[in-house]
Amino acid sequence: MSDKNKIVIENINKEITKIDKKENRVFFFVIDTKGVPSGSLEYIYNLALIAKEDGYDVSMLHTEEEFVGVGAWLGEEYTNLPHYNVNKGEVGTSPSDVLFIPEIYSQVMNQTKNLPCKRVVILQNYDYVVEQMPYAAQWGDFGIMEGITNSNYQAAELTEAFPYVKLTKVNPYLSKIFGNTITPKKMIINVIAKDQSDIKRIVKPFYWKYPYFKWVSFKELRNLSKEDFATALREGAITIVVDDSASVMYSALEAMKSGSITMVKTPNTVLDWADDDELPNCCVWFNDFDTLHKQLASVVRSWITDKIPPVLEEESKKVLSKFSYEDTEREFLSYLHGVLDKRKAEMEELIRQVKKQENE
Repeated sequence: MSDKNKIVIENINKEITKIDKKENRVFFFVIDTKGVPSGSLEYIYNLALIAKEDGYDVSMLHTEEEFVGVGAWLGEEYTNLPHYNVNKGEVGTSPSDVLFIPEIYSQVMNQTKNLPCKRVVILQNYDYVVEQMPYAAQWGDFGIMEGITNSNYQAAELTEAFPYVKLTKVNPYLSKIFGNTITPKKMIINVIAKDQSDIKRIVKPFYWKYPYFKWVSFKELRNLSKEDFATALREGAITIVVDDSASVMYSALEAMKSGSITMVKTPNTVLDWADDDELPNCCVWFNDFDTLHKQLASVVRSWITDKIPPVLEEESKKVLSKFSYEDTEREFLSYLHGVLDKRKAEMEELIRQVKKQENE
């Protein structure tokens, strides 16, 4: 065998050994939200922790000169993951490595298309794909052929555009920090909305229409740490969630898990945990803010008189059972192991091809 082919086979075997011993690296590209909580970003960090706890060498990549990170709202466990600025050339990749790229980073997909590592997209919002992809370009142009997603709805949207991309669903899970307590709730109405004008349209007209409920308190939940956010959900009797573009709607799920009566504006997308034909009775649904005020007044009265329908809690439990840590861990590790097994098989086939050429 020629010296050149010996070196090729030796290098390939080194990469195979890395996979076998979990000495390869798993990278997650992340956006810096500058300390602002984000369910989509937490999903990525949760996957990174799962990979780390399974024994992989995990690192988070970014492009920020001054990276704020997630410590203020997610905590030390997440900030302890190694973080590297790719613009500083601090990280190199090898064929046994895996790089996960959020769908929002079409530029990163293009810039990394010649890297030797396996690249996988994390799809959580198809709208970001539409916004960020250059005209007349698609994932295939960047060598992206597969990804993972947290939503069947998002997967269907993308598959219609890029039918050659293989997507695997990995359900998100709800943190153990969320949960109900035996401590009585307070008549506080939590409001979760991205648009400040929506909050005003909820609160002000409610007081105008029902002045005898001026003793009821509203609390806007924005830019809180995970711990403070969970505390507010546990304390508040009612939580109103407005998120028209969500297909998972983490906040609504977290409110239900915290035992808060959850009122949700019907989104423009299809919620993954809702039936196609009928919305589940785990929440009080509303279509517009005018109808919300009347519904909210009714819910407040029911809470005061202890007449909340039991079906809300019963249906909530059914929905929440779909978002366990164990399921997320099993689904993601099954996917990651499968990717690396396939990568290893490709390398072994390459060795066979090299040996075959040598013998011809």
